[in-house]
Amino acid sequence: MDLAVEELAARTGVTVRNIRAYTTAGLLPPPRLRGRLGLYDDVHAQRLALIRELRAQGFGIEAIRRIFARAPASSWPDLVAVARSVSGSLFAEETPVVVSAKALAAKWKGQMTPALLARATKAGLMRELPNGQVQMLSPALGQVAEQLAALGLPLEDVIGMQETMARTLRTVARHWLRTLADSLLRGDAIDAERTAQLLERARPLATGAVQAAFPVILQQELDALLRKAA
Repeated sequence: MDLAVEELAARTGVTVRNIRAYTTAGLLPPPRLRGRLGLYDDVHAQRLALIRELRAQGFGIEAIRRIFARAPASSWPDLVAVARSVSGSLFAEETPVVVSAKALAAKWKGQMTPALLARATKAGLMRELPNGQVQMLSPALGQVAEQLAALGLPLEDVIGMQETMARTLRTVARHWLRTLADSLLRGDAIDAERTAQLLERARPLATGAVQAAFPVILQQELDALLRKAA
């Protein structure tokens, strides 16, 4: 099969612009040239279908390049199937709650300014919706913030604490997931069932590790702070 780039775009549903961008990024092999005309084949169409599916599941360009470089072509469809089955539901245990921005401001007695809301959103703790509402991604974390405020901490300090926590945990999460991904891509093929089981088991292990380690580290830091104050 020989297709011009416009025909490939019509067949795969990927725009000509994105096809050329994926080629430049190294996700697609360059087309075969016939004079000045670039021709694409079934390999390009199949890889574009995989790229489109992986992008739909939230994979970035660098992550897809890494998959193509590390995983054999025969395992790509299995990897996409696993991504489709676990994306959006594997680790997130809470159901987000939507509240109005006015209700949120009233709850915090005027402390929730647009600037603080923007900081919480940037940290990934909340999401501003276009209709003037706010999606709290972790209602339990919101309750913790309210309890800290009840102890007398200003909301700005509470959000600062949550920003630090989010940055630290994001680093931990990236390392855990990168290690898992490296393990899954190490073999000659992707075992879809084993991959799903490993990821499912990783959820309680990851959250349990954080819950177990944080009290120990918190006590160590408190002891160090007291020694400095002595």
